[in-house]
Amino acid sequence: MTLSQQNVPFLDEELDIRSPRLIPIISYPHFSESEYKDRIIEMESLGITSIILGGKTIVNGAHIAGKGCVGIVVKAKSRGEVCALKIRRTDANRETMDNEVHLHKMANSACVGPSLEEHTKNLIVMEFVAGQSIMDWVVNNNVTESKMWTLAVAILEQCFSLDIAGLDHGELSRLTRHVIVSDRPYIIDFESASTTRKTCNVTAAAQSLLLYGIVANKVKTIMCNTDKERLIQALRTYKHFHTRANFDAILGSLLT
Repeated sequence: MTLSQQNVPFLDEELDIRSPRLIPIISYPHFSESEYKDRIIEMESLGITSIILGGKTIVNGAHIAGKGCVGIVVKAKSRGEVCALKIRRTDANRETMDNEVHLHKMANSACVGPSLEEHTKNLIVMEFVAGQSIMDWVVNNNVTESKMWTLAVAILEQCFSLDIAGLDHGELSRLTRHVIVSDRPYIIDFESASTTRKTCNVTAAAQSLLLYGIVANKVKTIMCNTDKERLIQALRTYKHFHTRANFDAILGSLLT
């Protein structure tokens, strides 16, 4: 799920939260009058006055910021400030957003992810990150090897922080959906995170970013000096022992 507009060519359209056009968004995917009314009350308690349509994802004909298995994300205004608003899907496999809030706060404590501001049973208010998906950033910005190295290190450092915190993101093998690049990279969407799984944030992200998949294929044309075999060996060692020295060995393989 993406929490940004990602420089898409769709114009933002701000609507009052009670606009009939927002009913299928607020009650996605199955409408319930009681559920809808509860969510309006929750929005008002959070100071949400409007939702701003715009983004690559389309839900019931409306452009929004993102959609996942648990919720959809829209740009909104809370107490006059732009924010990202995550709305629990009516068919979600959980009754509240409480667990995701707990996990997101853990990530924030490790200095990872957009800042979580407030929440209710069905809603999470977060910092809105205006940026691009990592794939769009790599493709559209004439990225130099130095810039790519800086970004890769920043992402992996955040992953290391999550590993040390004992929080496994769970989706970092698909970086293009879970990293937004603004003034810095942001790891987003903690709905699949866990504190019970063995953490593999660094290894999953490194493989997606540097070894296998559509992002890695593009990155490899930029970071030509990465020692692939040395990187693979460093990842294998780190997989068993999440130490700073083993993590630094991963970073050391990126520029030789």
